[in-house]
Formats: sequence, C-alpha cells, structure tokens
Amino acid sequence: MEQLERAKLARRIEEDLEQAISRGEIHPSGVLPPEQLLARRYGVARGTVREALLRLAARGLILQRQGRKARAVPLEYALTLESVGVALHARGGARPERLRLLEGYFELKRETAVALLVRACEHASKREFEPLLDACFMLRDGTRWDDGSNAWVGREFALLRTAAAAANRPGHLLLVQSLERAFRAMEEVLRPLLMSQAVLHWANRTMDWLYDRNVEALSRDLPPLLMACDEHVLGCLTASERPVEHSGPG
Repeated sequence: MEQLERAKLARRIEEDLEQAISRGEIHPSGVLPPEQLLARRYGVARGTVREALLRLAARGLILQRQGRKARAVPLEYALTLESVGVALHARGGARPERLRLLEGYFELKRETAVALLVRACEHASKREFEPLLDACFMLRDGTRWDDGSNAWVGREFALLRTAAAAANRPGHLLLVQSLERAFRAMEEVLRPLLMSQAVLHWANRTMDWLYDRNVEALSRDLPPLLMACDEHVLGCLTASERPVEHSGPG
C-alpha cells in the first residue's frame, strides 16, 4: 500500500515538472531545483522525487549526470510522439511551430488509419474482418448520438486497433496505442474542437467501403474526409491565436 502511494506521488510530481518544463517555468539555464528542495516543496521523501526524475529522464525530457543537477532537455529535442501534448501546452499556446507538430501528428494518424483499413480489406479472412465492421458501426453509432461530449473518441482508436489486428500488423498496433496516448495528453485542448458530424460522415462512408471491401475508394476518398476533420481543428487553433480587433468608438 505504501509503495502504491509513493508511486502515485512520484507520478504527480512527474506530471507537474513536465508541465513546468513545457511552459518554460524552469530556470532559464534549464537546471531543475535540487532533489532536496523539490522534496520539501512537494512534502515527500527525497526518494519519491528521485523516482519522478528518473521517469522524466527515461522519457527524454531531462538529462541526469552523476554529481550534477538535472537539466531540462530543449523541447525541440525532447519531443516524441507521446509527448506532442507537451508542445501543445507549452508557453505561448499553439504557436506556428507547435501547430506544425500537431499537423504532423494528424498526418501520421490519417496515414495509419488508411493503410490499416486497406490492408485489412486485402488480406483479412471473413472471421477476422467481422470485428472491424463492428468497430466501425460502434464509431458511427457513437457519433450519430453524440451529446456534445465527443465520447466517441475512444471508439475511433478502437477502430484503428481492430484494423491493426485484422491486418495482422502488430507493429502498427503499438503505433496506434502511442497515437492514442498522445491524444490523451492533448484532449483537454482538442476534444472541444472535434466535429462529430464530420466523423459520422467518414464513418458512414467507411462502413460502405468495408462491406464492399472497396480498397480503391478507401485509398482515394477516405484521406480527404479525414483531412477535413483535422483541418477544422487546426483552423480553430490558428484562429485562437489571432489578436482580437477592437473597433474604435462609433
């Protein structure tokens, strides 16, 4: 029980330091406070702080060298797929360079989705293919009856995982899981911008193409439908950066 509680505290400290790094709140030199000072700040044992720092180091967000203070890695070198959310939350909001990272995330997700659905259509047996049809139906149903919470997001990633299984692509399954973890780190920002009706549209079309195993339509027509959803989100983030124009007194 004590070990579990320590792990929870270490995770909380890890998340807090990650946010401080992303927002540029660490010392300008990038040096983190000493372990002893962090332990006092968080009211925990020094070993708990050390565990949090080890986690950050394992993720490439800080550098640790014996006899030296831990140092934050510059964001452009620290980023991985699963830490794209760190860039999105970084100080200054969704600045152009961060939007480009998000655009790259969406592009990878689109390419993965199309490649897996096409591969499943080409190679999956009828028994292997049925769960994919069910997953697409669940996504379509979730978007159709959306209450504004966009709870269907999990069903979209479930569709991609099912497609990876049907396509017999275990490496892509790992990629889908990383894509989902990356989204979870950004969902506070992204979820309110998603359009359930646009997703319903491509899910409907995809259902038809999957039933017919229409590889040509999936390859040709699905990418622009997915891109329309992504461009809406990127457009909303770009618009949020524009300064508000105030008209003078009439």
